[in-house]
Amino acid sequence: MFKILFSIFILINLCFGAFEKELEYFDKNFLTSKYNTQIKFHHQLKSFYIQSVINENEKEKIEVLKRLVISCSVLNLDDTSYVNELKQSGMSDMNIDTLRQISTQEMKAQNAVFTPNNDEKLILTAAKENSKKKYLLNSKQIQAGVELWLDFNLEKNDIKTIILDEKNNFRYIMDFEAILEGGKKDYKFDDFSITLSQYNPKTIRMVIRSKEKIPLNLNFNQKTFTILANQTQKTKNNSKEEPQKEQKTQTQTAQKKQEKPLYVLKTTKFSEGVSLNLNKDLSADELSVLSTKDNKLFRKIISFEGILEGGARNFNFGQQFITITQFNPKIVRIVLSSPKDFEFSKELKNKNLKIYFSNLNQENLTPNNKKTQEQSSKQNLNTNPLNSNFKSGKVIVIDAGHGGKDSGALKGNLKEKDIVLNTALKIGNELKKRGYKVFYTRNKDKFINLRDRTKIANDKKADLFLSIHANAVASDSKAKTSEGLETFFLSPARSQRSKNAAEKENQGDFEEMNYFSKQSILNFLNREKIVSSNKLAIDIQKGVLSQTRKKYKIVDGGVREAPFWVLVGAQMPAILIEIGYITHPNEGKRIANKNFQELLARGVADGVDGYFYNNR
Repeated sequence: MFKILFSIFILINLCFGAFEKELEYFDKNFLTSKYNTQIKFHHQLKSFYIQSVINENEKEKIEVLKRLVISCSVLNLDDTSYVNELKQSGMSDMNIDTLRQISTQEMKAQNAVFTPNNDEKLILTAAKENSKKKYLLNSKQIQAGVELWLDFNLEKNDIKTIILDEKNNFRYIMDFEAILEGGKKDYKFDDFSITLSQYNPKTIRMVIRSKEKIPLNLNFNQKTFTILANQTQKTKNNSKEEPQKEQKTQTQTAQKKQEKPLYVLKTTKFSEGVSLNLNKDLSADELSVLSTKDNKLFRKIISFEGILEGGARNFNFGQQFITITQFNPKIVRIVLSSPKDFEFSKELKNKNLKIYFSNLNQENLTPNNKKTQEQSSKQNLNTNPLNSNFKSGKVIVIDAGHGGKDSGALKGNLKEKDIVLNTALKIGNELKKRGYKVFYTRNKDKFINLRDRTKIANDKKADLFLSIHANAVASDSKAKTSEGLETFFLSPARSQRSKNAAEKENQGDFEEMNYFSKQSILNFLNREKIVSSNKLAIDIQKGVLSQTRKKYKIVDGGVREAPFWVLVGAQMPAILIEIGYITHPNEGKRIANKNFQELLARGVADGVDGYFYNNR
């Protein structure tokens, strides 16, 4: 039974490896599938979303979110959380409404197929059904533009235009009603490019991209439409000035190519906004600012050339929030959003960029007072990051693995069940000292099945579930080399080491496997809990290493994903800590040592403090 269930997790993991193919399969089959199959598609998308967040892959996350909005619309499910994230990434209400308007009946009637689009939009290529529809039959690249052949007369008034003028990213967008024959087209020129795509079932979108603004000529001749870019031709003369100017430009371009790219090394939040630490100075004229407004949100979009380290970040300031993303391979984008119109400020100094809301509880403060208040706030957070009232309201359940008839891993006279119980009790005492409410799944040598361990946490309405274990290897040849402290959260195993750890711990109670075979997948699809558990694991691992390394040489086994059954039933962020290898000659003795266990307990408590502080 266990091998069968474990195979399920491996299969899920393989699905993640074929991410793009799975999305393509969804695009082709979702709308024409039966209801039960569509539900499975929807849950699979939720799994993909979790993985994209864990991997901090913003591009994949956006693509999955778009499809989740569509599946929610078709299945009549709530899409609020997905829509909010798309808006934070900069997607407009109009584009979101287009996704929502797609229904199963409409799509089947049009015999349509979804295909991915490089413009980061889900587009629709409709099948030709009747002669009343308008078609773009063909297109051809000419010397300075593109010529289109239509089956109808197109006029200037039929075209809706949008101009987006950002630094080094000028876009001229034209939409008109028609169906594109032959699929998406890309035409590239020396200084600009033209893309033709099916924006929605009834609309073709043409996007002209260039670094600088270029004038365009639109020519309408019955069923032919031509777009030409006016490029200024350099006049030939015998003067020395022009070659010198050209040589200077080429030298500047070469120097710019040799320059190291700008990196955003770290992003931190303060009371009014965010602070970006850069690897080199950034000038004000390198920032591009764009203001947008839709039905519900006002946005300020700041863009600059750079590379964002560590993935996208979201920061909340009450009803206002700031999102930082890698918009494309070369552009970092900061989006400030608010339900009300607002002003923002920016400060550039010593490789640091600060972006903050000017009117966020700061109306009556001078700039000097703002700095004083910010410094005071930081000092208070450093000395007392979480007050006693906050901690007293948090419930933490600590689970000492195994117990009773289940000894866990054994090495000589060392038993895992005894070591982890002593460690769990010390962790609980340390958390109690800091003001938290603590409960144990067991406080003596007693066997408790897997289902009841998380049931205790759920019944106590716990905020966190911490399961304590010791690792082991069966092979004597590997015992001397296998060591390290690891923290796990629930997810398909991505390495052989994670799979081995999960297999060892999951063998404790075979009678539970049938129950978890049904519950595990449902639990895995709880994206919020999985992401929170990942964050908790990171903070715990950091805290434990910081404390234990003060006295011992500890190997960092890292934060890992694995399908531990004991974590499946928890309705709150849940992690499993492997405090070390009981089979290692030195580490086995160390994890049984009271001094080490006390340091480890302080490290776990530091990690809990850090998690609540970072996610309060």
